[in-house]
Amino acid sequence: MKLLISLWSVFLLLGMLPVQAAVVGYVPMDDRPVNLEYVADTARAAGETIVTPPVLNIAGRQRPGNVPGLWDWVFEQGAVSDAMVLSADSLVYGGLVASRTHFDSEAELSARLEKFRELKQRYPALRLYVFNTIMRTPKMSAGSTEPPYYEQLGPSIFRITALEDKREIVGLTAGETAELAQLIVRVPAVNLADWRTRRAKNYRINEQLQQLAREGTFEYLLLGRDDASPLSASHQEARHLQTSGAGMAASRYLSIPGADNLGMSLVVQAINDVNFRLPLVKVFYAPGAGGATVASYEDRPLSESIPQHIVVAGGVKADWVERPDLVLAVNSPADGRTREANQPGNVMQANPAVRTFVGRVRSDVEAGRHVAVGDVSFANGADNSLLPLLKEQGLLDRLAAYSGWNTAGNTLGYAVGQGMLSPFMPDGQRKKMLAVRYLDDWGYQANIRGQLYEEVVYPAGNDGQWLNTLKPRVTKAATAKIRRFAAVNLWPMTIEDIWVEFPWNRMFELGVHIR
Repeated sequence: MKLLISLWSVFLLLGMLPVQAAVVGYVPMDDRPVNLEYVADTARAAGETIVTPPVLNIAGRQRPGNVPGLWDWVFEQGAVSDAMVLSADSLVYGGLVASRTHFDSEAELSARLEKFRELKQRYPALRLYVFNTIMRTPKMSAGSTEPPYYEQLGPSIFRITALEDKREIVGLTAGETAELAQLIVRVPAVNLADWRTRRAKNYRINEQLQQLAREGTFEYLLLGRDDASPLSASHQEARHLQTSGAGMAASRYLSIPGADNLGMSLVVQAINDVNFRLPLVKVFYAPGAGGATVASYEDRPLSESIPQHIVVAGGVKADWVERPDLVLAVNSPADGRTREANQPGNVMQANPAVRTFVGRVRSDVEAGRHVAVGDVSFANGADNSLLPLLKEQGLLDRLAAYSGWNTAGNTLGYAVGQGMLSPFMPDGQRKKMLAVRYLDDWGYQANIRGQLYEEVVYPAGNDGQWLNTLKPRVTKAATAKIRRFAAVNLWPMTIEDIWVEFPWNRMFELGVHIR
């Protein structure tokens, strides 16, 4: 159906169809800025109307979402929306964290899921874009985003699932078989059973979502592989869901890496669809491993995942096009290994590969192409050798979009999504979107976060998982550092118009605001 979009675009250009502003209703997976505020700001910057539920109904860190309240809002908003982008994690479990910690029965979960079918029956013309996650299998976890026992037992549980996944794919050695048996004995049976039961419910919900997609209830279904590893329960379930989802076209269903990028991608797809757009995206990598890179927290090479990130945002990867709608420049690690951005190895000195990459970016920008930079060389922050060179070349404020935060999937979802919408943003709005990402991904994640740990958090005897009474002091210090960073590294702006917050009372994520 999306192949018809280009024909509709011709009709629109010829003035043969009336153009009316579309309304998109959006239910995020939780209230973190990357899932709620930044997504809505991006759409509004491009001139779109996007509406979200009352924030108190949306999940917070310690507050599950109000599922009945969210569904009431969805049915009310469905009457006046052209499209709705809906988190099944929120509407079935109460949010992303709740999907890993809830105690709801399978009957309760299925009853909530049935409301998607009811919504489509009530509003047949409403376009429904639904996303959900395959429950993650982290190697470790802290801060109450998993069941309480996971902080201690997580590494053992992860290893159990990695061995079980490997056993299913290629088999185990005698030593690995013995190790698996020992681990299963070592982990308390009640905890392992609790974890497996919740995973099984999550898996069956995803199967039912696939069935709804087959029935045509959804315009698009997107399943995110949250913090997936090449061998894990998440990887195992993704393989099984690939089998149960066989036959569905990529124009209607995909499973991609990441979680916090899903809302951005589907909101952009909805906007592209209702505006009859089909962006063509050309991709190039930094010299080195490039598309063969398997980034941290992911289970597929970039060459497989990047075309999918483009498709789920409503576009097509088209490397043969001379004048694409967007150029996606991927700053991948030369050796194919992504490291952590806040470690000493993330240095300011640019290497030859980065210089070559920036030269290519500059050529495309000066040729008048819209260029989005997906900075995946490091996990959880920007590449400190890349951004100073972009600044030196006068490119920071000339990009269509930039992203370099958290996992590669998170980064690419934002780079593609914001890049696709950037041509429709006033120049000031485009620069504001860029500034937020530079201050968060480059300023905070790659540099200031580590400084705050050493200067404020650790000396106070805190580990950064729960700031609590330390939060005002950390916020004040972070705001001062972010403002200084903006004054030194970005284009002229009133730094007093910049402020930050720690929305989940921990160091991991920052909310950056620019008045």
